Amino acid sequence: MTEQQARGSRAVLLGAHAYTHFPNLEGVSRNIPALLSQLTDPEVGALPKENCVVLPAHSEHGRILDAVCQAGEEADDLLLVYYAGHGHFDRVGGLLLATETSSRTRLHRSVPYEAIRECVELSHARHKVVIVDCCYSGRAVRMSEASAEAIDRLAIEGACVLTSAAETERSLCLAEGSVFTLALVDVLRDGLKGVLPDGRRGSEQTHLSTADVFAGVRDRLAGRIVDDLPVPEPCMATRGDGHKIPLARNRAFAKASAPSVHAALKDRSGQPALNRLPVVVDQQTFVEGLAGYRKSLIPEYLPFVSPGPSHASEPHRLFCRLRDHDDRGVLLVGAAGSGKTRTSMEVGWIALREGWRVLHVIPERESSLTMRLAAAVLEENSPVLIVIDYINEVLNGEEDNGAQLDLAALHHLLLPEARRMNIQVALLASVRRGWLRKGLHVQLHELFDEVELRQDEEFQRLVADHAVTTMAPTLVARLGMERSREMVGHRPTIAVLMAQELETRALRGLPITDMTGLRTSGTLWSWVRDALEADDLPVDASLGTAFDEVFTPDWLMPAAAAVAACPQGKADVIAAANAALDRTSSRLQWADGVVDTLIGLGWLVHEESSGLLNTVHDVVCDQLVESVLLSARGRTANRERTHALLAGCLTSPRTVGLYTTNLARLLNDLALDNRAEAVSAVIEEWVADNAHAIGDVLRRDADAGGYALDAISSMPPWSNAAVRNWQDLVGPWVKEFGDHINAHHVLRWGLGDLSSDDALLLVPVALRWVETHGWRREASQVLGPLVRRNNVAVEVQALVLRKALGWLRRNGELLEAGFILSALVGRTNLTDDQTRRAIAHALGWLQHHGSVWMAHMTLQPLLNRTDLTEEDACTAASLTLSWLESHAAEPPAIYVLCPLLARPELGESQTQRAIAFAFRWLDKNVATDEAHCILRALLEHHGLTDHAVRRTAGFTHRWLEHHSATDDAGFLIRRLTERLA
Repeated sequence: MTEQQARGSRAVLLGAHAYTHFPNLEGVSRNIPALLSQLTDPEVGALPKENCVVLPAHSEHGRILDAVCQAGEEADDLLLVYYAGHGHFDRVGGLLLATETSSRTRLHRSVPYEAIRECVELSHARHKVVIVDCCYSGRAVRMSEASAEAIDRLAIEGACVLTSAAETERSLCLAEGSVFTLALVDVLRDGLKGVLPDGRRGSEQTHLSTADVFAGVRDRLAGRIVDDLPVPEPCMATRGDGHKIPLARNRAFAKASAPSVHAALKDRSGQPALNRLPVVVDQQTFVEGLAGYRKSLIPEYLPFVSPGPSHASEPHRLFCRLRDHDDRGVLLVGAAGSGKTRTSMEVGWIALREGWRVLHVIPERESSLTMRLAAAVLEENSPVLIVIDYINEVLNGEEDNGAQLDLAALHHLLLPEARRMNIQVALLASVRRGWLRKGLHVQLHELFDEVELRQDEEFQRLVADHAVTTMAPTLVARLGMERSREMVGHRPTIAVLMAQELETRALRGLPITDMTGLRTSGTLWSWVRDALEADDLPVDASLGTAFDEVFTPDWLMPAAAAVAACPQGKADVIAAANAALDRTSSRLQWADGVVDTLIGLGWLVHEESSGLLNTVHDVVCDQLVESVLLSARGRTANRERTHALLAGCLTSPRTVGLYTTNLARLLNDLALDNRAEAVSAVIEEWVADNAHAIGDVLRRDADAGGYALDAISSMPPWSNAAVRNWQDLVGPWVKEFGDHINAHHVLRWGLGDLSSDDALLLVPVALRWVETHGWRREASQVLGPLVRRNNVAVEVQALVLRKALGWLRRNGELLEAGFILSALVGRTNLTDDQTRRAIAHALGWLQHHGSVWMAHMTLQPLLNRTDLTEEDACTAASLTLSWLESHAAEPPAIYVLCPLLARPELGESQTQRAIAFAFRWLDKNVATDEAHCILRALLEHHGLTDHAVRRTAGFTHRWLEHHSATDDAGFLIRRLTERLA
């Protein structure tokens, strides 16, 4: 449709997925986000988001009909009505659309299709489209539609009605969404380029008609079998020219190429996009670089053990999911050593066999990873699977534009450009559960859906047994399977490591240490002890007593320090091990032999690409370090050993950063079973006591010291101690390198987290940095916190505002502009001209980035301003409602919901949408203390219907159950009593 047609169009969408009396349809909850993303995409047409009403899943009969009637009154071009959920029938065979409270005995709670038809038929809209995708019951989530005999009854004059099946057939709904709607989304997303039923070529059509879309959906579903059930053929009913309604632009239309994503990325970074470099490699190149233990990732070395055909992480299921729904990536979640990398590799092999390209992203701190990834993706016109193993390693703080991988650019620039070029892109990443639980990671979840790996004990034993029989046949023949199993344990990664070493010993005829019972805990230290003894390195002879088993032997200290200092050159690793060893009473004089033993075991390997020494797997580092930090019972921290281990980082700035990163990863996992707090307290104590020494180490190098401070700033408990001891720990580096480009991370951290007086000391340094680097995109991270400061001289404040507005004039459309705008729009002492410019920049930025998570930080101060023009206020409200479509249930949504509900400019439709979003937030967050703010805003709002008042009363009672003794409780009770009177 044209822009003019889009402005005159309206849509009402309802996906009812939760029911009181019918089975829930979780997949339906995904239908509307997927469909709406296509209908509102500018490349498709597009319906303005503000013209689309998405009804809450719990909407009742009257509200649904009101929304359809209102949209019908407002639309003068296209009126689109969409419903997905359960369908059932009244006593005379009429179709009923189920609501949350519908039941087969309370038919009045459902919406008769006839009532929808009448509302649509009364509309003066030029084009009318109704899409009915409703389920009625069944284990496979069956859906009911109209029968062939009823098609004419469903039809609307001058309109098109699309249904997912005939009356007597059953459609299917999967966890990803209903099959019919998913096919509809695919057609809108991909377009049509083959021969259409009437002989036209799809690639020559600029727009898709309703008949074209129907044909595309029907072709995609023809012959499909899902969960052993055939997918029914959809139906279409039209009258007049209903089959000719232009529903969307055809993405497959052959036209001149638009400006590429390379240009957009150049605008964002100030640098041209680079050619493909080794940080993004194809799967074959990635495999060729595997050595040592990591060769077990290759099927020829160790065949893959499937988690079972019905498990969500089964590789074929994963590939089909990625292939069929490329708008959502998959994030594999599991503990260290649970098979994340191997599963990704298996999906990669399947993709290669299907004709896809497979690209692996390799962390490389100084690389422009996003640009290189874009170059690799767009260089060939063929589908591509992007594999990002341990994606947290390339993010470095989700909202931080210092991250190697810019998720916002990936989501909003690269993927749309690839779709425009008909390049299908699928994203497969992995992460450990501990890191994922540490924060919201909103941008990550905008792109990925989580899939848990199978990690039950039975499966782990199955994988470990498979590793033993495959990699250590000589050992098994010599000792038997039961004895071999006892020796290697049941943790897969460690079982592979030990099987390799034991098989080597068995082949050489060497004695095999009796390991029975030592692997049941899943730790490495007993095995390392025996390896060190075999290499004639001294071990505490009294280790066998029950008392001494509580204490880790001193030889383990340098081993743990060595792995905590990886990846680095061997000399740096040994230096860290020796520094830790010096803090013990061990009889060892040098740690070189410990490091050589770890290399001999294959647990430390030289990376071919970098030449650095690294652990073969994170689990090696985690297990050895955990054995040092915690007692044998694993609950209490050993202060003396922890301090000795930490001393190993005082050898170089890079080692400080690596220690920080490796220990933070372990603490994330320990926190899952409440074991992190004791260790964190001891680490924080050590950092405070050694702040001066750490500061002296960091000041040795601008880049390595900056890297270490960047790690420290984002990883408690290091950051907590660093802020309290800023002058000793951070101050020396800032004094030496405060003008360095990398200082922007440290300056932002200090200006934001230090006390007011201490932060004031950083302002001159920050101003000097801005004078040198103020034109760069990184300057937003320094200018933002500078703009927020109120305790600076008037002339300094004027200078900062001038610099900030100048930066926005050049870079106002960059995502990073949000760092400045959120601070600038919140200031109340701007001149009239500055106010006008700040608001204009904010609204312009929100037009480009209003859907990203961080947009709420600009929307909140914008909505709180009392000097907005009526036009600007309406625009801000509309942008806020659009943001809430994706983020209404998230905790930060409260910051925009309260000021939004207070805006007097809201129209009736906007008011009801805002109230609905407030209820969505309360559904998830009503028990939180801050929920009283939204409850207060609702109770004071004059636009509540009687039903909304009752819902607010229900939420208020739930909140009072947790907070009845607070001051806010009294106000809410009084206000609620007044509203209910």
